[in-house]
Amino acid sequence: MKKIKSVLLVDDDPTINFVHKLFLTEWGITDQIYTAANGQEALDFLERSEDFGQQPPSMILLDINMPVMNGFEFLEAYKDLQESKKASVIMAMLTTSIHDKDQEKASQFIHLDSYMSKPLDKDQLMKVIDKYWLEIEQKENVL
Repeated sequence: MKKIKSVLLVDDDPTINFVHKLFLTEWGITDQIYTAANGQEALDFLERSEDFGQQPPSMILLDINMPVMNGFEFLEAYKDLQESKKASVIMAMLTTSIHDKDQEKASQFIHLDSYMSKPLDKDQLMKVIDKYWLEIEQKENVL
């Protein structure tokens, strides 16, 4: 099983975060899982991570519809973060939205690697991890 250093779950639904945390742990994807209730909390986490000795997460799983700062607003703000504070490799939209307009809008963001539907699916997640595995290994070994 391929294992990554850490994952940041960004979703305003604590139940979804809890369930996805259980899945990631059960599947052995990572031992380090962080959560944020909206895009602003996620940005704040990424900004502070170096301050408390944390490396940026290897993967961010991001919801679209959240209060305070939604997923698209997060992606806009994420572009302006220092490179050292961005996720190591993978940014994936994880949403219930099946609207073509949301998928089309998501495809405009260069930092977004994947668009997946909730709930998190192991096969779907592993395809994304497999696709970026060499980049993950290289970046995590540098950090």
